[in-house]
Amino acid sequence: MSGARRDDQSLSRWVCFELAGQLYGLPISGVQEVLADISIEPVPGTTPLVLGVINLRGNVVTVLDLRRHFGFPAVQDAQTRIIVVDHGSEALGLCVDRVADVRKLAEGAIKPAPAAGGGAAEAGIRGMVSRSGELLTLLDPARLLAELPLLV
Repeated sequence: MSGARRDDQSLSRWVCFELAGQLYGLPISGVQEVLADISIEPVPGTTPLVLGVINLRGNVVTVLDLRRHFGFPAVQDAQTRIIVVDHGSEALGLCVDRVADVRKLAEGAIKPAPAAGGGAAEAGIRGMVSRSGELLTLLDPARLLAELPLLV
């Protein structure tokens, strides 16, 4: 029984989503909620990475386009979702193609991301998991959001 409890403690839960057909994950502990069909108001004078803002129960939340951050062309359709995450004392919305599911992952299954260009840590990548022929890139929201230029 105590072995099973130890196994549960070494698992972390991740919200998995798609960008340009690739699978990514964010730790569920930093995710507030997932939104669909919400109007995004553009904000003049921001970088193309900023899609705009939303009104979330009276709070103004900036929405960022993760597709553009990772170099994919911007696309929005009926599957598009906004994942609202904690960022210090405020919330930020991350626009993604589709939310897939929530997965439990063993910490030991998370492997370091291969070094490339500016480095995985600088890109906000915590690590990668390969399972059943599927590659899941796990993001570190604090590092990811710290590096994003929000204004011109």
